[in-house]
Amino acid sequence: MNREWTVGSLIPGRETRRAPLEPPARLAEEKQPSPGKLAAAVQWKQKEASCTVSVKPGVTLLDATLEQGCSIDYKCRKGTCGRCAVDILSGEAFLSPKNEAEQKKLGASLRRLACQAVMREA
Repeated sequence: MNREWTVGSLIPGRETRRAPLEPPARLAEEKQPSPGKLAAAVQWKQKEASCTVSVKPGVTLLDATLEQGCSIDYKCRKGTCGRCAVDILSGEAFLSPKNEAEQKKLGASLRRLACQAVMREA
């Protein structure tokens, strides 16, 4: 019998039991997108760095990028400095239209401000 030691399990007569883990093959199958359904992601490039970020509706591209461990250059988070400007390589459809701050800073450019681009439903 496998024992998992916890503070409570050090008390005589108490044992902590863990449910058996699922086989790794099944877990890998669940994480794969189903055939015919593409994973919702936005791919961007900034200077030499690039990253593919999973879509999280209502979250800015910058926050999702940082949450998923990608490196990105940014500063103000208000849309005024322009340091977080990125080129969108794919997944533009998953981003909100440019807001006033982006239009003011970038004009008609195809670039986006990661701090202002909000992800929407896939």
